[in-house]
Amino acid sequence: LKQLERQRREEAAEKEKLEERQHHRGRGPTVSVAVPGSVLDNAQSPELRSYLAGQIARACVVFCVDEIVVFDEDGEDLKSVEGEFKGVGKKGNACIQLARILQYLECPQYLRKWFFPKHQDLQYAGLLNPLDSPHHMRTDDECEYREGVVLDRPTKAGQGSLVNCGMRKVRVRP
Repeated sequence: LKQLERQRREEAAEKEKLEERQHHRGRGPTVSVAVPGSVLDNAQSPELRSYLAGQIARACVVFCVDEIVVFDEDGEDLKSVEGEFKGVGKKGNACIQLARILQYLECPQYLRKWFFPKHQDLQYAGLLNPLDSPHHMRTDDECEYREGVVLDRPTKAGQGSLVNCGMRKVRVRP
């Protein structure tokens, strides 16, 4: 009887240790993917370049990639994302176009027009399928927190600010 009782205590202690380890474990390591910007150089048209960038983004979402690093095989040191891609066979920076399209696709759809002005690199990005990422909330999704942008629109005195967070109803909070 004493042996059985001791065995149960040991099992309970092991179970507690296991639960404690799992509780304090947190999120595992992040998954990063490095993609050369020159992958867009072989596409024959601007539409295909955008489509290829969209396929890369979709694959990364499906496999829960946390970070996409776009690198330049030529080793140019760019401190800015300014620049234009001049097309197949011409000198240009495909890294910037790929990064710009990936940033556009990562942004929730209802916020894109606020954060991304019209740009030639994004000419066909609006035709790409949505990524349906977990942080891309739909209008009907209920959540405690949503990404949004404060609008520069007048409100009644003492009513707070107007925020676009992708919902139909307008809720004004001070």
